[in-house]
Amino acid sequence: MSSRNIEQLGQVFTPPSVVNFMLDLCQNKGRVLEPSAGDGAFFHFLQERQADCVAIEIDPKVAPTGVEVSDFFAYPLSEQFDSIIGNPPYVRFQDVAVDTKKQLKSKLFDARSNLFLFFIEKCIHHLKPGGELVFIVPREFIKLTSARKLNAWLYEQGSITHFYETGDQRVFDEHTPNCAIFRFEKGRMDRQMADGRRFFEVDGQLMFLRDDYSVRFADLFTVKVGAVSGADEIFTHPKGNMEFVCSKTVETGETRRMLYGIKHPHLDKHKEALLARRVQTFNESNWWQWGRAFPINNFPRIYVNGRTRQPEPFFLHDCNSFDGSILALFTKNQRLPRRELIECTLLLNKEVNWQELGFVCDGRFLLTQRSLQTCLLPEKFARFLPSEKAKDAV
Repeated sequence: MSSRNIEQLGQVFTPPSVVNFMLDLCQNKGRVLEPSAGDGAFFHFLQERQADCVAIEIDPKVAPTGVEVSDFFAYPLSEQFDSIIGNPPYVRFQDVAVDTKKQLKSKLFDARSNLFLFFIEKCIHHLKPGGELVFIVPREFIKLTSARKLNAWLYEQGSITHFYETGDQRVFDEHTPNCAIFRFEKGRMDRQMADGRRFFEVDGQLMFLRDDYSVRFADLFTVKVGAVSGADEIFTHPKGNMEFVCSKTVETGETRRMLYGIKHPHLDKHKEALLARRVQTFNESNWWQWGRAFPINNFPRIYVNGRTRQPEPFFLHDCNSFDGSILALFTKNQRLPRRELIECTLLLNKEVNWQELGFVCDGRFLLTQRSLQTCLLPEKFARFLPSEKAKDAV
């Protein structure tokens, strides 16, 4: 398969085992659409099941007999379906073919939005009331900033009734990120999922929860990102002027000694490399500075690595400096006693199902400032909420 097929058309075809699993998720009878048929992975199975099926594929070189060769985004919305199933192409917006890009007119997206997100929106417009959408997509869409408006709109249109993650299993070899298979039902508003979980949306993030999660993370914490040097190997130095909480601290308790905010002689021999850093624009006036600062204060905080396989990733440390691999959760209640801060940290590690919140993929935590700030916590965290007197700005 050529690089153009992958980059511009997103052609990565679906294994038969995945096709059968997704077909078994379909519950409706009636008219079926496959909007990105590729080599006909779903189309052939649908024909075997004698389904009333329309399949569309933009590339005539791979489209099998019986598939309509056209651009799905030119397909009229007057065509309505009971079921839509498929594997939409994963294509960065800048790589989308020019003719297709002209068809992408939506208020839900921007130039960061991947093509598969546009497929989700248009497919929902093609569903009849009670219609179902069964897709396999990158699981990241439930947390993506570029999918924020889509996810909020999706929640208004109906409910996800099934959501299965593939973990680190590379369904499509190396070509796409970790995937998820979901079933969406248009017009269904009871939010009940097939496995007993409930479907939630908070500030454009989608969650699938079993327990009573009603406390907004943002009411408890302000999340801040650590300092970014853009060249840790250069700024790390035994005579550094500052210790930093870093990615290894949660495991070893050790900090990293670094040069921060000073024009140290050690940096002179690395001047060319430091000027070439991309974290921001550097010149003669600032080449020795870091690319991004960290909030300097003594406020109580809980640390967590942005990406980690540590089973209990939240931790406390007396050091107030932290690098870009770390997120700091500053408590809104700046008068929170130390013992309660410890207890809150324990609860974050032991009493929150981060997997169901969508932050764990195959045992690896994937946390960002925005995704944490907009998530929900169990009701037991309500006792840490600040009173008006204890609530200060970080």
